[in-house]
Amino acid sequence: MRSVNRRKGDSSVRNSKWLVRFLKSREWNVNDTEKMLKESIEYRRRIRPSYLDCKWCHDRPGCHSMRQVGFDEAGRPVIYSNFAQANLRHNTSEDTICHCTYLIENAKRTMPPGVSTWVFVIDCTGMTIQACNPKLGYGVTQVMANHYPERLGLVICVNHNPVFQGIWKAMKVFIHPNTSSKVKLVKSKSKVKQTFLEVFPSELTDWILEEMRQNKIKPLPSTQREFWNKPSDSGRHDPRGCSSYIEKYIERSEKENAAFEILHKAHPNIMDSIKGKVVSVKKSSELEKKSSPFHHVDSCNSDSDEEFEQIEMLDIPDEFKVPDDAVKFT
Repeated sequence: MRSVNRRKGDSSVRNSKWLVRFLKSREWNVNDTEKMLKESIEYRRRIRPSYLDCKWCHDRPGCHSMRQVGFDEAGRPVIYSNFAQANLRHNTSEDTICHCTYLIENAKRTMPPGVSTWVFVIDCTGMTIQACNPKLGYGVTQVMANHYPERLGLVICVNHNPVFQGIWKAMKVFIHPNTSSKVKLVKSKSKVKQTFLEVFPSELTDWILEEMRQNKIKPLPSTQREFWNKPSDSGRHDPRGCSSYIEKYIERSEKENAAFEILHKAHPNIMDSIKGKVVSVKKSSELEKKSSPFHHVDSCNSDSDEEFEQIEMLDIPDEFKVPDDAVKFT
């Protein structure tokens, strides 16, 4: 009986925290919160995000590079993404939202008690406006804000260039100030390690720095392009994630795969690799096409905030713009 009552108590605590997040996101307006809750419940009933999978990654291995790779000092799941690793250069809102939803739903299953937010590290190496633009960003942030309120802990953007900064300035006005304040653009190479060490354990800091270094190599090594495969040499850098995450979740998945359904699922192609369904990938024909004028722009290395403030708004093609009916916050 005590165990039953304890479970009921735990459920009540979780539900109350869940409700508080929705209330806070609507600035404690009960009517707005009620409307938001109804829409979110209908969304989960219709989409069933807990069971969602990314068909784009299964159909085209490496379509998305974003994946969970470890945890920060507070135990929050850390999700890393690098544009150079992605086997697709023209993303849509549909495939991007699906992949992000898959990741965060699975990241929730790795959260220890008391943890309710996650951290993103966006490595902009290889970024193009086709793969990262205001329309895409707006679509993803809308889903996160409406159905996962107060879940974003931090976003750290590194290796970003003036193109990304122009895109950020274009879409920032459509994002709630509480959300945009959690986005940290680290402009200087000298500050990247310092920033990581303030948030991540040394193991994850070292892993991300090495991952970033290898993803800058041209041409991109096959081991990095096929980041879902286990390295043939146990002593080599493992692009699937840091050692503690690999040991606790991926190696466990390898052992449990044949026994029963796995609770936490890593990147779809990592799961495919575990099941022996995907080993290598052909380079996408899209990557062979003529580069857009946004491709070859060096990342910023200056420590000056003025450099960012002086960046002009980009002349963004209509197909990549935020919808005209989107609400501005500033």
